[in-house]
Amino acid sequence: SDTHSPRGRSSMSDFRIVLLGKSEDKKTKLGNIITGCESFQHQKQSLKMQCVASCGEWRGKSLRVVKTPDMFGLSEEKIRREVKSCVSLCPPGPNVLLLLVKPSDFTEENRKTLKFILSFSRVNDFTMILFTVLSDFTDPAVLSFLKENKDIQELCKSCGGRYFVLNMKDKQKIPELLETAEKMRLRKDKPSCYTKETFGNATIAQVITAQKENKALKAELKSCKYT
Repeated sequence: SDTHSPRGRSSMSDFRIVLLGKSEDKKTKLGNIITGCESFQHQKQSLKMQCVASCGEWRGKSLRVVKTPDMFGLSEEKIRREVKSCVSLCPPGPNVLLLLVKPSDFTEENRKTLKFILSFSRVNDFTMILFTVLSDFTDPAVLSFLKENKDIQELCKSCGGRYFVLNMKDKQKIPELLETAEKMRLRKDKPSCYTKETFGNATIAQVITAQKENKALKAELKSCKYT
């Protein structure tokens, strides 16, 4: 498996990014800005539920960007299928998953979906939260929201505290975003990319966790009958 191979020249010659999030518009715009061309189009309704990949270049490296469909509102099985699809579209796997979050869309339902996506084995090691805002990233309202919202704090913590605030109109921030993502890839404490093998382990781990939770619930219900 490429997961445990030393970081040789071949593994460092390209950069693979997956865009996750609710907004089709923002994922399309960001994908086009990162690849440097209008490679992503707004998809027809029938195609919106498919992962799409496109290529570009960044600092002499070939760049592959995968845009995922809106996974919010999908069943857990469909989410699992889409995660598997986005991994296979950028072999041996993505270096970084950018999770686009609009602060105002951070509802209880969306939070549950985010939690499920991040529950895949080690996926949070490769994820950086990208908060998309309309104002300047130093806006006091934005900063206070990020610091005071407990759910946002929990989300950031689950991804090792990695987040980036971006106004989509500020294209000058994109190189900084990619540099931050690049640093994630170069970390020595994890594999360089999220592979199919890692995803396979995730599915097994989730089944075991579900079984444990089910066993605990049955035990709880049994004790309730006699109290």
